[in-house]
Amino acid sequence: MTNRTKSAGPETTARTLLVAMMAGVCYLDFFAYRAQGWADPAKLPQLTARLRGVADAPDQYRMGVLWLAQWLAVHLHVAMTMSLAVLDGVCGTVAVLVLYRVLVRTEVYAQASLAERWFGAAAFVLLMLWWLMWLLWLQKPETLPAAAIVAVMLRLWQPQNTGVSALRRQSTPPSVEMTVVLLVALSGLLATFRADMACLLNVGVLGYVLVKREAWLALAFPAAVGTSLLGAVVAGGIQLWLVRVAYPQAGYGLVKLWQLWPNLKHGTRWPPFAVFMLPLLWMAVQVWRRRFAGDAAGLALLCGALVYAVLWFTIGKIDEVRIFLPFALSLAPLTAQMAMLRVRGKP
Repeated sequence: MTNRTKSAGPETTARTLLVAMMAGVCYLDFFAYRAQGWADPAKLPQLTARLRGVADAPDQYRMGVLWLAQWLAVHLHVAMTMSLAVLDGVCGTVAVLVLYRVLVRTEVYAQASLAERWFGAAAFVLLMLWWLMWLLWLQKPETLPAAAIVAVMLRLWQPQNTGVSALRRQSTPPSVEMTVVLLVALSGLLATFRADMACLLNVGVLGYVLVKREAWLALAFPAAVGTSLLGAVVAGGIQLWLVRVAYPQAGYGLVKLWQLWPNLKHGTRWPPFAVFMLPLLWMAVQVWRRRFAGDAAGLALLCGALVYAVLWFTIGKIDEVRIFLPFALSLAPLTAQMAMLRVRGKP
């Protein structure tokens, strides 16, 4: 690749737009948290109850981000609104930049023409805007931190030598042992505030690896099976500790645990769900029609997202689309690849 081609590529422009986008999200988050009353935990009964450990499930089990935000607020002498907004800004920036890195390292992107790469980058930025605009709809502090962890896990599952012709990789990839440790540790970290997502993500990856024994991932078959299984067990163990040991008194109160029938019955829940899921449904159809197998990491994540979607549709409200936002953002590289292949017109 010549210097002229590299300078004409979309990478710098795309990263600049993504960082600017997240700066705006961080700014809006600050005022959204302020409007919700997060500036003073004493004036927000739900937050006060969570910090005291007497809130209803499942919010009481999602404490990791709140612990960190409270620690930052105390030691930096800032309001909770500021610490939460900063966490959202940092985690969101990490998520979008890592995910764009994932896209750049794929074979579809590496083999694309300059015009196709510009189109792929534009599609990726548009997808980020499509989904991030729903962040303020029933906003929760754990959404973007979860998105950052899922994005980093996707990057770790991606083979290290993918797309090297387009990147001219200079950094030394982590060893197999380090990759295993990081994936399991990130699963445990995610479980401190979204144990369901951490567990089912690993279950989906495990299922994909067992079906596609020759899947081209960062880890070979035995290590991939062991890592995904251990990650699921760690996440499940942390959730069990939260339920049985840390907060045994937490119940679901007046909230119905099973939401399948209300989701099917209430028509008002369908519009946000349909708009939010439209790019993902299109991507899934394209993957199926093309029998696409060129991005094992993206397909493994798609399996985890499908497993999680079943849980979301069963015990979660489908109009609370921010529940699925971490998976949606991390599927953007795969969706952008399908858009590039559609423009290319090759089977």
